Amino acid sequence: MSQEEGIKKWLPDQCYQNKKEAAEVINFLIECYSEIDPSTKPFVLGIELNENSDLIGHIGLSPVGGLIEVGYAVEEKHQGAGYATEAVKGFSDWAQKEFNLEAIWGIVGKENLASAKVLEKAGYSPDKSNENIDKDYYCFV
Repeated sequence: MSQEEGIKKWLPDQCYQNKKEAAEVINFLIECYSEIDPSTKPFVLGIELNENSDLIGHIGLSPVGGLIEVGYAVEEKHQGAGYATEAVKGFSDWAQKEFNLEAIWGIVGKENLASAKVLEKAGYSPDKSNENIDKDYYCFV
């Protein structure tokens, strides 16, 4: 999935150059499970299809500049079917209660209209107080 064009464009830091680099990231994420705290380190889960448990993407929380951001990606062949919206909505509802979060932020590139649409359908609202030249901010409260 990390070599798909959409991932390369919108999530370039998640495109690994080789298996060693990918393994290092996976090991880091596994270590983050020893003490789960999305305000200090990433917390990432897989997105699976209900009918066959195929892994089609990931979703998680990460600390970003004092905010807690939701991040997600779905394989290109499964995009447009509502899986990202379903995952973001369900995960955000759960995470907000589980971690007692006042707000979860979605931060997307201004040109990434599909991701902005996912956030809005999942209950996130545009937030103009965090104006940025190349990113739009959405808040889930």
